[in-house]
Amino acid sequence: MLGRGKTVGKWGEDLACDFLERHRFLIKERNFYSTVGELDIVAEKNGDYYFIEVKTRAAGELATDLAITAAKKHKLQKTVRKYCYARGVPDTGLILAGLLVIFNSLTRKVSFRFAVFE
Repeated sequence: MLGRGKTVGKWGEDLACDFLERHRFLIKERNFYSTVGELDIVAEKNGDYYFIEVKTRAAGELATDLAITAAKKHKLQKTVRKYCYARGVPDTGLILAGLLVIFNSLTRKVSFRFAVFE
């Protein structure tokens, strides 16, 4: 499944983008870096901006929504503010979300879990 030279994280982000595009999201940017953190994927759908943290996990106990901690969510919120300021995005219709990419090495199947954070 993994191509040559690709890290698991990059591979998972590529799959996440494909998943989002199939669900009619427009990918605006990938891997936005700032002094406070990184945004894996910035996407837009129906006028709302989604800031998506991607976690790629093997099937099993670690493949849960707990992969994105409260501290990570707080850091993401700060990074979203930086992004909006840098890109001139109004601060309405902003949605922080996580996308868990779960792969099963035995069946060679990939599944996705998309969650919006409150």
